Amino acid sequence: MLAKINLLLISIPLMSLIGLGQISAFDCPSRFGYFPDKVECTKYYICNFGIASPQDCPDGLQFSTRLGNCDWKDNVKCAKYNGYAYRDGEDHPPPGTPEVPTTPGMLLYPLDDPRITEIFAQTQKPKLEVSPAQPCIPSSCQLPNCRCGSADPPNVMDPDDIPQMILLTFEGAVTDAAMNIYENTFKDTRKNPNNCPIRATYFVSHEWTDYSHVQNLANQGHEIAVSGISLQFNRNRSINSWEDEVLSQRKVLNEFAKIPVTEIVGMRAPYLSIGGDNQFQMLSNNGFLYDSSMPVSENEPPFFSFTLDYRINNDCMIDTCPNGSFPGIWEMPLVMWNDRSGDRCNMVDQCTDPENQQEVYELLISNFERHYTTNRAPFNIFTSAAWFAKEMNQRAFYDFLDTVLDKTDQAKYRNVYFVTMSQAIQWMKKPTTYRDIKTFKPWQCTDTPKVQPCTKPNTCTPWFEKNKEIRPFKTCRECPKNYPWIGNAYGL
Repeated sequence: MLAKINLLLISIPLMSLIGLGQISAFDCPSRFGYFPDKVECTKYYICNFGIASPQDCPDGLQFSTRLGNCDWKDNVKCAKYNGYAYRDGEDHPPPGTPEVPTTPGMLLYPLDDPRITEIFAQTQKPKLEVSPAQPCIPSSCQLPNCRCGSADPPNVMDPDDIPQMILLTFEGAVTDAAMNIYENTFKDTRKNPNNCPIRATYFVSHEWTDYSHVQNLANQGHEIAVSGISLQFNRNRSINSWEDEVLSQRKVLNEFAKIPVTEIVGMRAPYLSIGGDNQFQMLSNNGFLYDSSMPVSENEPPFFSFTLDYRINNDCMIDTCPNGSFPGIWEMPLVMWNDRSGDRCNMVDQCTDPENQQEVYELLISNFERHYTTNRAPFNIFTSAAWFAKEMNQRAFYDFLDTVLDKTDQAKYRNVYFVTMSQAIQWMKKPTTYRDIKTFKPWQCTDTPKVQPCTKPNTCTPWFEKNKEIRPFKTCRECPKNYPWIGNAYGL
């Protein structure tokens, strides 16, 4: 039902750093961002400097205003209303609904929506005891525990001696459909040069996630990190609100995927909406090792990972970046890609859509070579399972994997390793030449898995109080009475 009375406007600044394709007559609500088509659920526009480029979601997906990206139809639930596309709980009421606002960048919520109470509760921020960050001077910030942001190889290493790390990350819910993609990607035949399986990092969100799959991914040696439990957009979160969003999801991962809390050490802010000092103080207070939410435009040559002991050396591309000092917290930056149009994008699925499999492959390999042929900074491939819904994307990606992992005498690329975020940080702390990687313990695969596999999951049907519905999920733990959520992560 569309809410018609007692409505409150909430401004949602839309963020993204994107490429430019075919120009459209669409009127961009703001200079940058992803915006839905007014009529079709599967169409959207990428706005770059106020110029719109039309895009289509892959088959089976619809554009989500809330996510700013394509998502599964069952998640978006977009339908036509009075001839307009409408996503319940995400969009303006369409024309013909009384008192429809016309201010760009606004979402409409009823006053009794539980999101309103939470947002109002976050308006009083606690006073921070944060030391202001000073300019980073390399002589005062040295490995293993401190590093200034820069494109300089650590310890003045010769780039030819550096193993080329690839940081492959997936973001969002771990569903059956997503798991099929992961299983096809991480075949036993795809291995790093040290004969260990290639690995990725998963920034897991809560709703629709199958926690038996998450447990099995952790058992296979992949890293599990936090995206968020509610994914509610809020640019002005307090420390307590960040703890609700991030620690609640860490508790859920610990309880229902059996992953030790000590192994869940990274996060990516929902929608890359960086939370300034409040977010990073929360990370510091709760034993996190890294964040991966900060786009970095400097990519010629690209940046290496860095710590937040001192002031960042890159431009802050999405407010609000931290101003304080947070010793020991690493930033795993989203080093910008160059897309086909020559513009920039920070995640694979935010680049201008290639037209065929060969163009997808060229997008991947050209951005990889910018790292491989210069300073060998870690190459980030940050994406979601939804990107693989297009068969040409899948095929091109698998061709790319097999090309960079080729170990024959004719191989063009050597010493390429797919590692997790935590493994990359361990290398940054102790830079090791490719010749010695086979004895570099953090990259070995001989240890007993810290998480056991989930072979006989329970199918749970707890009550989801927020949505007033049954919300099923799977876990090898005992089923909870209630669907886990903020304030009740264990579903008691």
